[in-house]
Amino acid sequence: MAKGRGKYASAVQVERRERILKETLKLLASMSPGDISMDQIAEASGVSTKTLYNLFNTRNGLLLAAGAQVREANQSSEPVVSEPAGIPRIIALTRRAMDTFAESPAFMESAVSLVLSISADEEAIYERVGRTQQWFYEQLLVAEADGDLLPGTNCTQLSHVLAASQWGCTLLWQKKLISIKELRQQALLKHCLDLKSYCAPHRQAWLEEIESSVTLNQDAEQAAASTERTRAAA
Repeated sequence: MAKGRGKYASAVQVERRERILKETLKLLASMSPGDISMDQIAEASGVSTKTLYNLFNTRNGLLLAAGAQVREANQSSEPVVSEPAGIPRIIALTRRAMDTFAESPAFMESAVSLVLSISADEEAIYERVGRTQQWFYEQLLVAEADGDLLPGTNCTQLSHVLAASQWGCTLLWQKKLISIKELRQQALLKHCLDLKSYCAPHRQAWLEEIESSVTLNQDAEQAAASTERTRAAA
């Protein structure tokens, strides 16, 4: 498969590419990926379909490139960067990622549907799922160097577990089996559970505090909902 163009030589080319990605994101915010055509993107962006294929190779390549902008913005956001690298940053990124789902549920549902529908070849090229695992792996190496992990921890294996947990929770939400609130809670709880047995005692205690906070919030929300149902039935 031919590769798309790499670095862009002029400000005009950079602006055109950014405009295409921006218009693609707008379409993804209101339509499912399967309903978006290259002709629609070309018309919205003011370019030809030939230009789109020259830049992104395939329709999925373009949609994935647009989705990557959101992901990269989340990873570089101030709340995440301000947290120390390693396990604290894993938890911070998880919180921020779940906030994105709450802020833009329609877009995130489209983005998840796209990732889950791409072929193995496309996944190998664009690495949407693989990047999640790689990012966890890099943070676990920092945690290992900082003494936050028990000696002998297999960081590769643990990074796969974390990625599977995050995508598993996301899939439950995408299938409408859990709510947005439950998605955030379950993602945090799953990461705490996955990490605890591999962590040194001081980091285990820190993760247990997060678990307790999430569980208390769950209990408070359930109690409030129960009270409201009782009032409505009275």
